[in-house]
Amino acid sequence: MADTQRHKVSPIDDTAEGAARTARIVNTSAVVERLPVGVLVCSVTSANVIEALFVNGFAREVFSLTESTVLPCPLDTIWNSADNHVLAGQVLEVFRTARDSNFEWSIRAGVIERFLSSHLMPLLDHEGNVYQVICTIEDQTAEKLAERNLLHHAFHDALTGQPNRVLFRNKLEEAVADCQREGNQTGCAVLIINIDRFQQINESFGHSAGDRFLISMASTLRRCIRSSDTLARLSGDEFAILVSRFKDVEEVEMISRRVHEAMQQPYDLDGNEVFTSVSIGVATTLSSATHPEDLIRDADFAMHRAKGAGKSRTEIYHRDSHQRARSQFHLETELRRAVERNELELYYQPIIDLKTSQLHGFEGLTRWIHRERGFVSPAEFIPLAEETGVIVALGRWALKAACHQIKAWVDENSADHAVPVNVNVSGIQFARDNVAAVVEKALEESGIDGRFLRIELTESAIMANPMRISESLNRIRKLGVKVALDDFGTGYSSLNYLHQFPIDVIKIDRSFINQLERGNAPYKILQMIGMLASNLGHEVVAEGLEDLEHINMLRDLDFGYGQGFYFSKPVAGKDATEIVKGNLPWRT
Repeated sequence: MADTQRHKVSPIDDTAEGAARTARIVNTSAVVERLPVGVLVCSVTSANVIEALFVNGFAREVFSLTESTVLPCPLDTIWNSADNHVLAGQVLEVFRTARDSNFEWSIRAGVIERFLSSHLMPLLDHEGNVYQVICTIEDQTAEKLAERNLLHHAFHDALTGQPNRVLFRNKLEEAVADCQREGNQTGCAVLIINIDRFQQINESFGHSAGDRFLISMASTLRRCIRSSDTLARLSGDEFAILVSRFKDVEEVEMISRRVHEAMQQPYDLDGNEVFTSVSIGVATTLSSATHPEDLIRDADFAMHRAKGAGKSRTEIYHRDSHQRARSQFHLETELRRAVERNELELYYQPIIDLKTSQLHGFEGLTRWIHRERGFVSPAEFIPLAEETGVIVALGRWALKAACHQIKAWVDENSADHAVPVNVNVSGIQFARDNVAAVVEKALEESGIDGRFLRIELTESAIMANPMRISESLNRIRKLGVKVALDDFGTGYSSLNYLHQFPIDVIKIDRSFINQLERGNAPYKILQMIGMLASNLGHEVVAEGLEDLEHINMLRDLDFGYGQGFYFSKPVAGKDATEIVKGNLPWRT
């Protein structure tokens, strides 16, 4: 009876208290209507049709409903799309379980997609049955779009819109995994593409023009790849292509050829035609490691080999060449340590007076006896030292070592019996170091006279920076140090340097000596050089003497000095000391 009384409809209360209560109900409805959250109230008919009983203003705006929509009405008449089934399914589930539900969904109206978050709450009757479901709707479109935008920027290059290194690596990881599942039937490849001389574009037209060029470059590269491949921009002027699946390396090479062909067309940059080229390195799972980072590393290594081989070309990674590069890298590290720990040694090859066969001086030559590898050829570590810049520290060490050795000879045998030592100075050292200051400091620390030290440099060193080197050589000569031009005759302008630069000694390259025969072209050239040097007051030293017949020819040509294995190989400091004392190992 109590339940019956509770659910009876009360008669209209026209008292003042009843009127106030009615006003509150109306105000509550107005509040729900103006909420910045959608409210949808649903019920289910006996035919299992979901009906919309109430839709507030926010929900009507989300569903693009007009004011003329008559409620209640079936839910699928409000909007009819696949999105409807998502909401309908969730509502039916709440009616079935009588439990709250939270879910995210989206609705598309034309080209606009709205991302929504909903909370469903069941309303129960006195028997505990669900008779209505309230659905709240929150619009999360702005947050979702911001999240998508943030995600896009996290994985894409801001300038070109292409995938960046992070996304490229993720896609590469997936491609490698797919290849491994299929065994050796297919492979994937990485192409690293570097724009040759891109810095010149920036310097000539400005960085904004360079950016426009990169955007055009990305568009060009996209036209060269297949729809299944991925183009990415890894850094400033470096792009990458992922060939996710291939059966024959020819497919990868075809893409590389298309890129090079595309580069033959000029770019229009602010009305200027710009031609450029690219260097491409290729690594595949068939020839390289299968770890994504290793593939990128190997392709990058191959690209740098392409640049080193003349640019505008493609190099495919090979393990053996990389192994040599790694060996060179370790050798560089050990060379740096050897210089720091004073583990190198200066050897001395005698320079002989050809008329008297007496000692005239030495050429100091750096020797490296590795603790594990043994003797390391200068032909191996000197170019490496120049390439890496270690030559600066190496050159300083050699000057200092030569000066201290000369000082030891002066102290032991007096200055009258000491002889000069020639020290080779690289063009790299002249470019990166204050050689004149280094020479001055070495002389001061050792306390020897400048006449006992000579600086040797090659024509190629002079060509690298003529003005700087000329200034440095003049400062060096003021210290009493003589200057020798090494490998004379191998360059096209050696004669020009004899009057332009402060040269005291000419050293004839061994290539002339090896071909020397009486009356032949090298013989006549040496005859002319000898006369020229005599008229200019220069000493002349012939290098690479190994044959007595050649020595006699040079004597007939009135050459003053020579060095070579006929007289002596380069010897350690203690053996050079014996030679200085007069214990000559050659016939006089």
